[in-house]
Amino acid sequence: MQLSDMTLVLATRDEAHNIGAFLESIPLEIQLIVVDASHDQTPDLIERLRPHNSLVVREPGTVTQARQRGAEIAEKPWLLFSDADIVFPRGYFEKLGGLTDQAVYYGPRLSRDRYRRYYGRIAVGQALCQRCGIRPPPAPIC
Repeated sequence: MQLSDMTLVLATRDEAHNIGAFLESIPLEIQLIVVDASHDQTPDLIERLRPHNSLVVREPGTVTQARQRGAEIAEKPWLLFSDADIVFPRGYFEKLGGLTDQAVYYGPRLSRDRYRRYYGRIAVGQALCQRCGIRPPPAPIC
């Protein structure tokens, strides 16, 4: 997989304080679709900081609805869903190049703020499932 084959779908609501660091951690080759329900400057910051290969759709709704809307708009074969308070580490996207077709991949969300313990427990649960051979079901082939 090449980075140009990927769309990153981001649901946002009032993420102006996080969006700059998030955008800096994404390669420009990746298409970014943001479905935004903000009352702050989040969509304006996105359009200013990453004007190329980005689409901001301003629609009210839940996070689930926003992710679904972004997936419907995307035209690339690979989708990556994220939250705006994520900062991808160096080399993260290069590792994605080794993924195979028609698969579901998942991983823990590690937080540095008030949800650190919560997401840490989820990561431990995912690792335990992986070691026991429990994996998510395969993606349907349409």
